[in-house]
Amino acid sequence: MSAYIVGVLVPLVFTLLLRNSKNGKKRGLPVDVGGEPAYAIRNYRFTSLVETAWEGISTLADLFEQSCNQHRDKKLLGTRRLISRETEISEDGRSFEKLHLGDYEWLSYGEVFEAVCNFASG
Repeated sequence: MSAYIVGVLVPLVFTLLLRNSKNGKKRGLPVDVGGEPAYAIRNYRFTSLVETAWEGISTLADLFEQSCNQHRDKKLLGTRRLISRETEISEDGRSFEKLHLGDYEWLSYGEVFEAVCNFASG
């Protein structure tokens, strides 16, 4: 009989103790959204939105160029050659297409940036 009482009381006590610990956390930040008061769920440590991730970068093209300069020799785009294609029909009549692909062939950030510049130049 005492095991049943402990089985009911212990979870009840833990629930009551832990319930109050979550109320003290500040989870959102009141902000003006489009000139109207609203409540946004945002990290309370930052009062304003991050406008740029890096100083001096304002466009996607600038960000791509900076990434290519920082990671010139790293892999960026990978492709695989199609070796063969098989179509199998299962017992229930559905058909499945199996592809046999070769190894990855990688282009580095530098090679992709050069191709992008050539394409943009015409």
